[in-house]
Amino acid sequence: MSPHMLKGSILILGIAPTLALADNFLSEGHAKLEYRQYYFNADPDSGTGPTRDEWVQGVLVDYQSGFYRDVIGLDLGYGVADALHIGNGADSITNLSADDDVQDPHSISTPTTAYLKLRLGDEGNRLRLGWGKKSRDYHLYADNTTRILPASSIGYDVAYDFRDLSLYAARIDRFSPRDESSWGDDLATFDGQSINRVELAGLSVDLPGDVTFETEYLTARDYLDESFFGLSHDLALPLDSTLSMSLAHGSQRDGGNLFETQGVPRRYQAEDSHDALYDEASLTWRLPDKYLGLAYTRVDGDNYDRTLFAEDHGTWDSEAKNFYWFGLAGEAMWKVSGGLDLSPLGLEGLRWDGHYAFSDSADGYQDFSRREFLSMLRYRFSGALDGLSLAWLHIDFETLGKPAPGSDKTLTYAASGFITHDTDRLYLTYRYTF
Repeated sequence: MSPHMLKGSILILGIAPTLALADNFLSEGHAKLEYRQYYFNADPDSGTGPTRDEWVQGVLVDYQSGFYRDVIGLDLGYGVADALHIGNGADSITNLSADDDVQDPHSISTPTTAYLKLRLGDEGNRLRLGWGKKSRDYHLYADNTTRILPASSIGYDVAYDFRDLSLYAARIDRFSPRDESSWGDDLATFDGQSINRVELAGLSVDLPGDVTFETEYLTARDYLDESFFGLSHDLALPLDSTLSMSLAHGSQRDGGNLFETQGVPRRYQAEDSHDALYDEASLTWRLPDKYLGLAYTRVDGDNYDRTLFAEDHGTWDSEAKNFYWFGLAGEAMWKVSGGLDLSPLGLEGLRWDGHYAFSDSADGYQDFSRREFLSMLRYRFSGALDGLSLAWLHIDFETLGKPAPGSDKTLTYAASGFITHDTDRLYLTYRYTF
């Protein structure tokens, strides 16, 4: 750990007892205890993809304080996880990490949150600042939270809210993977070169006509640059329903001399430069207990599937970021999605969500097709079992195709690569808030 990170950590821990005795710090705070069991089963179905048979458990404890004198607060969290069963036929594990033996993974014991937060002003005119470790969620950078323990990052955040305008910026110095015991690792490229930091800035503003405009810019220093622009509008309709409409445009470009123009084996092929763009339009009709959506996304230039550093799990705020990414150059995806709360049918606590996405073209490949069917069935218990939930995720994912004669394309296996993957996942969660 670098000296300034160590000093900052000591500062957070040092002021915690003092804040704990202050007005509002405890009275307006809340804690959460969560126990999880996840079972992941995956089959490449004669294609290229992982074979998984893993059953893991984890415990997360989180505390979010109130604000002392309405100015300063502290969030803390810790997580532990280990394996209950790893099948003999598994060749990959995703909730935990392993060395040479997938059947003998490492357990995890790690701080997930240690974040000092400050705020000045009041609603409608407020400055918010923070430093430390937490799971962040922006358009262009988001720490992955889909495994037994979440990924997190260490850095700074600042935001200013004034009426319908929000300005914000963030800096990320270190990263804590979702499958390791780690305070935070240095950021690095796939060939081991150090990335000094990731920085982003953005704004969101409500325009006349109930239109929201959002934009964000990010740079992984000397490695990768990204941008995002979005417009959205909600239109009230009869039957207490809403039609949500959105347009988005984004780009991803090489950002300097750290970018691997030589390629990364199996993930990215060699390229003199990288310049990927996407455009997206989506419609979602929402009723009180159901919704139906349609989205179209097209990628141009190069593949839209680079990560900000080697350990990054990847962020793409797009309908085309599904179980895997529909992000090859020239790929055009259509996606139909829907969801239904089954409580009005007498099945209290039961909900279904799903989508079907497909594309049939990608530059430089012939006989190309990509298909994804996703189904998520969730049940939330009530009464004496309030806080307990069970979910079943089923996914059929297939990518077919081969390089066209005369093209310089190869088969790659990054997030938008030629992967075929069927999976079933069970999530058992018990959450208690106090």
